[in-house]
Amino acid sequence: MNVVECHYEFGGFDHRLVKGGISVYLWNLSQALSARGVGVSGLTAAHGALPLLREHYDMTDLDYVDELLVDVPLDPLVWKDYGESAKISARITAHRVSVHGVDVVVLAGGLLDAHPETFYPPYESEGRDLAFVKPLVFQLAATRYLVHTMAPRTVVHLHEPHYHYLMPQPLRAAGAEVVCTVRSTMPVNKKVYGREVRELITFLGGDASVADGLGDPALDSAVEREMRAYLPTTHLYDDYPERPGHDYVSGLALVARTASALDFLSPGQLEHVVTQGDTPAETLFQRLAVRRELRAAADKLVVGGCAVGETWRSVDRSTVDREAVLRARGLDPALPTIFHNARYAVHHKGQRELARALHELLDEGLRFNAVLHVLSPTPMDDPELNPLAAAHPERVWLETGPMPEPELIELACASDLCLFPSKFERDTFLLAMGEAMACGAVPLATAQRGMEHFEHVLGTTGASVPRSFRADDRALVDEIKAQLRRLLVADLTALRANAMRVARSFTWEKVAADVHATFDTILHKGLSADPVAVLRRGWGDLLDDEALARHAVEARDQALSTGDVELARRLGIADDRALFEAARERGDVAACALFPEYQHEVASRGSVADEMGPWRVSYRFGPVRTADVVREGRTWPLYPTGDGGFGGTVPAAAERSAVLLLTLASGRVVWDELEVKESNA
Repeated sequence: MNVVECHYEFGGFDHRLVKGGISVYLWNLSQALSARGVGVSGLTAAHGALPLLREHYDMTDLDYVDELLVDVPLDPLVWKDYGESAKISARITAHRVSVHGVDVVVLAGGLLDAHPETFYPPYESEGRDLAFVKPLVFQLAATRYLVHTMAPRTVVHLHEPHYHYLMPQPLRAAGAEVVCTVRSTMPVNKKVYGREVRELITFLGGDASVADGLGDPALDSAVEREMRAYLPTTHLYDDYPERPGHDYVSGLALVARTASALDFLSPGQLEHVVTQGDTPAETLFQRLAVRRELRAAADKLVVGGCAVGETWRSVDRSTVDREAVLRARGLDPALPTIFHNARYAVHHKGQRELARALHELLDEGLRFNAVLHVLSPTPMDDPELNPLAAAHPERVWLETGPMPEPELIELACASDLCLFPSKFERDTFLLAMGEAMACGAVPLATAQRGMEHFEHVLGTTGASVPRSFRADDRALVDEIKAQLRRLLVADLTALRANAMRVARSFTWEKVAADVHATFDTILHKGLSADPVAVLRRGWGDLLDDEALARHAVEARDQALSTGDVELARRLGIADDRALFEAARERGDVAACALFPEYQHEVASRGSVADEMGPWRVSYRFGPVRTADVVREGRTWPLYPTGDGGFGGTVPAAAERSAVLLLTLASGRVVWDELEVKESNA
């Protein structure tokens, strides 16, 4: 077996070459695979770093030159001042450095050396500067290099579908097996220009037809139009313009279709990506091509995992001089201390709500320290974080520059709690939280699927706050405050021990063993789907009768807990009332409507009265916590009526229905639609 760890950025062996967490992951995984006796190498772009590599490492210039000349189709809706395509040329050369027994090949030349300071083109350069296509050029150069040089029985491990969607099909056609790891949780339907995909796959020697049939349906009903307008605010979905003869292709759908395996960093991340379960995007997701392709790839879905580094796992909290660490930051060691360590990403990391909750608690007289490392590439002037630190300098220490790992470890060890109210289901493993827990900081974090492996949602290691899909979430602020009030006075001894135990269980040795097992299975016998996981995702129709019979207990539990009528009928379950109640608890009006004997309950769930001006809306069905009317991306809240229902007025509209966004007591988010009725008044 030969393994190539291939990604646009792979510099984890040298801190000067690290621009993101993937670099560090790749280096740790490569070393751990090598320690298992796996022949592993790296492939990446030079990013203008050849002089640095020559100076500090033993570099070999390889006998490889690729005169790359390609006509790259450009999306005319983005590249408005350019033609239909751009000719990109580069003389690509290959160079090898050996670091601790791992060979890393870097490809240099042309755009591969652009943006040497940041490696990544700035987002604002899209449509304005052709250097923005640098990651696309790396896909082309890396694929051509691998096709030309790879040995038999090679597994190419690619990272982040948005950076490799062209590569799996041509590489598999050339004889490789290709494992694709979904690293960050981008909008599930993130797309690329269809003509670009087809022509460049053909350029790479692949079959462009693999991109056929990946278009989404019209999605033009009243409720679908409102979903499409609103969902981009949740960071779960991107909407794309519709033009005759102008199509887009889901990158994740294409990778799911063409990869040998689709890998994830945590079990919860996998389940979120392939189901969008309980989120505002779940209903529309059911209609998308990417959902169909993920279901079709049920036998390819694996979890390789991620790990907490040995320096964090082996730290002895008792050796850290807590008093000295806190006093050096102007804080009072006698007070409990809250720790937050993340890049500056105000919505992704929940830093708006974090700052507001801490500010309000301190203003209300609660006494605690807050150690906040919010890494920002430029001086930060945040309207919430900066005023928090200015208002309470004796309680809040805010640092925005890079910090050495030993200093971060000391701060985590000196802290009692770690606070990670991440939003929009953007975190996939959340390494910083695991690192803090390994040092003994008890977590308070969002109940995101991608983080549930840390067991804070279970209450084993800490506490959780509900998932959030709003840019400005007052409810999340209140939840953070309530939980902090409880935890800051609680005995954390047992939680701390559990937090350290759980976090330290995530080792690179285990990740390497699991990833190695996936590679080996692909090469020898192929992967298979887990029937229980298939049932849990609501995909019971993928199981034949024999498989369903083998897992009848799990199938029955799934049907009765979700109101899955189709699955219940296959199992011979006739308890319609139980199924109806389960569907109503989940806010699944469509499933409730399948039971004729309960139609009066469905029909009377809500009303919209046109009062010759505003509409009066009322709703009462299932365990709803909040209700909003959604129109053209805006929301109008409804208010509790005291009888378990909600009501309010909203402006009238030409559309004769009101679309509701409902958050249930469980945190699940669903949609409903009510027809407008003329008022008798």
